[in-house]
Amino acid sequence: MYPEEQKFHDLEIKVSLLGKDVEQTDRICEKLSESIAKIQELSVNTMQMITIHEQRHEQHEKVETNLKDDIRDLHDRMDQVERHISERIDALRNDLLEHKKDDNVVGNTLKEIDRYKWMILGAAIAIGWIIGNVNLGVFGTLFK
Repeated sequence: MYPEEQKFHDLEIKVSLLGKDVEQTDRICEKLSESIAKIQELSVNTMQMITIHEQRHEQHEKVETNLKDDIRDLHDRMDQVERHISERIDALRNDLLEHKKDDNVVGNTLKEIDRYKWMILGAAIAIGWIIGNVNLGVFGTLFK
């Protein structure tokens, strides 16, 4: 081979190697373009998921706020019911105390009536005994 042919052959080899490098670079660029497209698609999907998550989070916060308000309302109602029940219990206690006082008065009156009953019964028995055992003729002379 002549030196010119050698140079030409070397140039052909270099050109063919450069062509292969260009093909490899093209394949790498295509793969990079595909990767970039997939990354963009993932980015869009991620943004949609984040948006949906934020909406759900806001909904949960609203629900939590509503639940807290409902719990506060229930607590207030329970306090009102407790106060009402306490007032009713106090009123019943006062009524029972008044009735107990009335029962004591009635009981004392019944005891007093019972005492008079026994006194009258004792006096009747004493009069009966006197009438049965004493000579009435003596009394007749006294009253004449």
